[in-house]
Amino acid sequence: MTDRPLPAVGFRPVAETDFPLMNAWLAQPHVRTFFQKDPITLAEVAAKYGPRVRGEAPTRCHLALDGAGRSFGYLQCYRNLDWPDWAAEIDVDGGLSIDLYIGETSRIGGGYGRAMLGAYVHDVAFPLHPDESRCYIAHAHDNAAALACSRAVGFRDIADFVEDGVDMRLLVLERG
Repeated sequence: MTDRPLPAVGFRPVAETDFPLMNAWLAQPHVRTFFQKDPITLAEVAAKYGPRVRGEAPTRCHLALDGAGRSFGYLQCYRNLDWPDWAAEIDVDGGLSIDLYIGETSRIGGGYGRAMLGAYVHDVAFPLHPDESRCYIAHAHDNAAALACSRAVGFRDIADFVEDGVDMRLLVLERG
């Protein structure tokens, strides 16, 4: 890790017009490794993310924007208790969780992951869920880059679990 400043990032809610971009990102080899293991069609992206975008599901979805306003990553946040099976799987009784990926390969490295995760937690996720004091994120044990990114933002390791046969590490960040 270097001492250079993190890049500027912003966020906007995902719109249905973003689904073709998300579909392309979800086909990228680096995203397929840890986020979207199975191929997914545009129709499947619309079916999965449409309810979230329309406010019919409790998950909030956002695109990360670089300093020029170009989309480069995807993030989502949700209250764990809105997804009871997930809360039970990670053995928590509250808080919120975040999932994310960088879709644009040109934005891998250079601090974009740290910038988008840190800003999203503080500027988007916690404000959307003001009654929650803990934010969780889970990564595969062999996803060293994601684990390093989350730790650099201030998440700390708290548990291991298995999700769909994959050894996972659960991390937490306390509000404030």
